[in-house]
Amino acid sequence: MKIISITAFPFSLPTRRDFRWAGMLGDLGNFVAVRVETENGVVGWGEATPLPDWGGDFGRHAGETVKTVIEMVQNVLGPALIGSDVSDVTRAAQIMNHVAVGNVYAKCAVSIALYDAWGKVTGLPVYRLLGGKVRDGVAVAHMVGLMPQAEAVQEAVMAVEDGVGTLQIKGGVDSARDISLITELRRLLGDGITLRMDANQGYGHGKNASRVVRQLTDAGVSLVEQPSQGLRYMSEVTASSSVPIVADESCWDIHDAYDVVRERAADCFSIYLAKAGGFGGACKVADFAESHLMACDVNGSIESAIGTAANVHFALARPSVSLAAVIAISAPSGTHPYRVAGHYYDDDVLAEPMAVKDGALLPPDAPGLGIVVDEEKLQSFRSDK
Repeated sequence: MKIISITAFPFSLPTRRDFRWAGMLGDLGNFVAVRVETENGVVGWGEATPLPDWGGDFGRHAGETVKTVIEMVQNVLGPALIGSDVSDVTRAAQIMNHVAVGNVYAKCAVSIALYDAWGKVTGLPVYRLLGGKVRDGVAVAHMVGLMPQAEAVQEAVMAVEDGVGTLQIKGGVDSARDISLITELRRLLGDGITLRMDANQGYGHGKNASRVVRQLTDAGVSLVEQPSQGLRYMSEVTASSSVPIVADESCWDIHDAYDVVRERAADCFSIYLAKAGGFGGACKVADFAESHLMACDVNGSIESAIGTAANVHFALARPSVSLAAVIAISAPSGTHPYRVAGHYYDDDVLAEPMAVKDGALLPPDAPGLGIVVDEEKLQSFRSDK
């Protein structure tokens, strides 16, 4: 089934509240939609959630913007794939890597759209194209952004009341605030809730980061994500920590994963489809982690329904992706199942809300990504009008 067109355009969603993390300069909720069409009229949808101010350790991986993603998809990646069979996803990844260095968010958006179209052609959900599901649902971790402690406590408690069992707490700007917040949440929520502090590299060099992690551990933290920048400092923290350390900025692709394991710089990986350039690259990281008995989560920059559906399919199909996923629960306006948990946007581009039970997203069993994109609504959210 030949590809006849690949197009890209920007869109934005309204947020429920302001969500931020350390180093974030822009606003949440800005995306690029990628549309792939085949010769028989099948349409596949992909998405990028680019950020110019977020990347790998010491600039090893660069940020992207809405404009750069659109430029790369429309004028570099797309033209190179026209005429290819939509099911040749591995070859498509090779072609994209040949015509462009980096630009992994743009490549990921195309990858998602190809898998969506391929699944629709075959009548199979994406998780089956990835080898079939190994779990019956994807547990969601609710992200509590950088906000005053009283607001953070309220957000966290309400998310737990909604039914999630894991919280990702954004920190890294003021370690004293982070320690105080974890202490208060552990007191209020008890031992049954997983509290994951994400410092976004904010605790400095190895000695300081190790000290902060020890204090967080005493306060009741369950895991700490990316406390420091660089494998040297991350390995110091990991060696001294009694709770698992998660590599996010330090691990983008399979090459980074090798380096993290070699340097013993983390206990877990946080996998983004975008960091790895799409499904193929992300599967390599997850399978490598499995071979080293490392748990992973699937994470991102809080995608719209298109990217969220892709994350769910990936998490369903990879054994190592066993940690709760920091992703949205997508739903159109007025239909969200929860007040707070996984509820980042007031509206979304899918026709029906995603199925969820006890804080876990259920498998989307329809062909492709398993969602119906409301194209009229998507057009109404376009930000290039």
